[in-house]
Amino acid sequence: MQKSPFFSIIIPTFNRGYILPETVRSIQNQSFADWEVIIVDDGSTDNTASVVRSLQQNDERISYVFQENAERSAARNNGAIQSKGQYLLFLDSDDAFTDDHLDELNQLIQRHKAPVGMIFSNMIYLTEDGLEAVELPLMQAGKEFEYMLLQPITPSRVCIHRDVFSVFRFDPQITIVEDLVLWVCIASQFPVYQLTKPTVLYRVHPDNSVDLSRNSYAKRYKGLKRFFTHDDYSVVSTKISPDIKSHLLAECTFNIARHFEFVRNYSAMNYMLLRSLFHKFSYRNKERLYMFLSHLPVLGYWLRNRKRK
Repeated sequence: MQKSPFFSIIIPTFNRGYILPETVRSIQNQSFADWEVIIVDDGSTDNTASVVRSLQQNDERISYVFQENAERSAARNNGAIQSKGQYLLFLDSDDAFTDDHLDELNQLIQRHKAPVGMIFSNMIYLTEDGLEAVELPLMQAGKEFEYMLLQPITPSRVCIHRDVFSVFRFDPQITIVEDLVLWVCIASQFPVYQLTKPTVLYRVHPDNSVDLSRNSYAKRYKGLKRFFTHDDYSVVSTKISPDIKSHLLAECTFNIARHFEFVRNYSAMNYMLLRSLFHKFSYRNKERLYMFLSHLPVLGYWLRNRKRK
């Protein structure tokens, strides 16, 4: 009877065959070797399948699952269902682990006697110019729930006991903010631990940076509204303070306004500024006011020229 691996690493991917070998290599280089990899191909149209077949020829710990395109939440859930490990990790296909990532996680897990909970590690930016340190705040004891709400934690940084995933999963109806929703739900019921050593390499590229030409915050806003108001999340949502809810929604609508400013749809910009104001009056008021005034015909011309000087 084959022994189940300690870690299952789920990699959702879409048209990233060109970078998958590098991502998988960061797992194969781990000093802790008791793992399996499940690559979930979310309907790729490139050479992802052949790339994975090549990787499998040299490593039987790599599995491949193909699904019709259903986005990242469904892909991660699918991979978790196929997995056999005691702890689940969700590595984005363009990120990577440092060589001691799994070993550091294992040491923390053993110190806490194999907790049924969630662990997240710190990270390093991987840029075209090399590695760049990131200053991340420490999570305070008793503040885990609020930390999950206010500090962005990418899936690549997270490790979850498989029993936790039998209670909470990624919501396929939410995109962009699906990870925050899951982490908050987990923190509402299970212990959360922080591995302060940076052991995840987060790749910085145009697809994951803020691009005002794309209205990505609209999907984030929709996901947060579902989280805060839908019956599926009523138990967790009631634990979130009204101030944090209003802050997150004001942040989203303000950034949607920035998108409309970028594409020069000023009526939509003003509408979203008003919605941001409605959600939280005290959020970035100077910037709101400047955005509004700078696009009034005469005053806006004066303000824009004054800013250039």
